[in-house]
Amino acid sequence: MNTTSHPGFYLDESSALPLYMQLVNAIKSAVAEGRLRPGDVLPSERALVEMLKIARGTARKALQQLLEEGVLIRNQGSGTFVAPQVRQSLPSLESFSEMAAASGGTAQSELVGYLRRLATQEERRALQLTEGQSEIVELTRLRKINGIAVSLQTAVLPAHLLDKISEMDESLYLHLETKGSPVLRATQHFRAVSTDSQLAYYLNIKQDEPLLLVTRIGFTSDDRPVEYTRTWCLNDYYDFTLELRRKAP
Repeated sequence: MNTTSHPGFYLDESSALPLYMQLVNAIKSAVAEGRLRPGDVLPSERALVEMLKIARGTARKALQQLLEEGVLIRNQGSGTFVAPQVRQSLPSLESFSEMAAASGGTAQSELVGYLRRLATQEERRALQLTEGQSEIVELTRLRKINGIAVSLQTAVLPAHLLDKISEMDESLYLHLETKGSPVLRATQHFRAVSTDSQLAYYLNIKQDEPLLLVTRIGFTSDDRPVEYTRTWCLNDYYDFTLELRRKAP
């Protein structure tokens, strides 16, 4: 049996499966098994040709398919990387950090906005704020996995839950736990939206591209709402699975 290989990539020239599909499957396997992690740089087309002794067209076709499937991403001038994946099986309630870890990545957050202000009518309704509790804190964070931006999130909390921005570490949910207000239940709403100029700037995409907007209200054990978040997700990186059940006749 004739095989060509790179650490983790094994191609069998005698197989009926085309070489480009073998390379596609080999890279997918390396990602699934954790040998390639989100943000890892893949060898260039030329490097794959030299290492695996394959035609350049074979390498190009394999990489193009993986790019189209969202397994890889390409940054002009930087190379081709393993794409981060944020997977959530609903109705499981997980923080961004937990979802990133489950997908084999490490979550990072870049704070791009912090405001203390009066709540809007929509926010007061979502957080069930009374007239005397109308002050909120708004955090806007660029969410990343292994350094790659995957979403922009605005989180609104009652002001008493965050006295100073320096109090909060990476995870909002861990912070709320330390405040005695852990989020144990949430409602989520999904809607397709278009990218405006601000989202295009932070997510480094073109204006009017489609995004998935996830709106979440998180509740404590006594059904007290403590978070109202809106997350604009890049479609290539998010995968939500919902199990549905039909009532037995």
